[in-house]
Amino acid sequence: MTAIDVLRTIEQNPRITPMEISERLKINPQQVRNVLLTLNELKLVETPVRGVYLITDIGKQILNQ
Repeated sequence: MTAIDVLRTIEQNPRITPMEISERLKINPQQVRNVLLTLNELKLVETPVRGVYLITDIGKQILNQ
């Protein structure tokens, strides 16, 4: 599992929760939360509502490279 896997999952499933990401990627929820914290700090994802994640335009650009 990489941060790119998490980004792709969020892109494909807008407004997804960390628990849903961990279930889809079959990884530990704490690992997902750690990756999400980093992605959020890098402005690749955002949380319009607590616990729900969306990919940002910058995140989409990273995936398209």
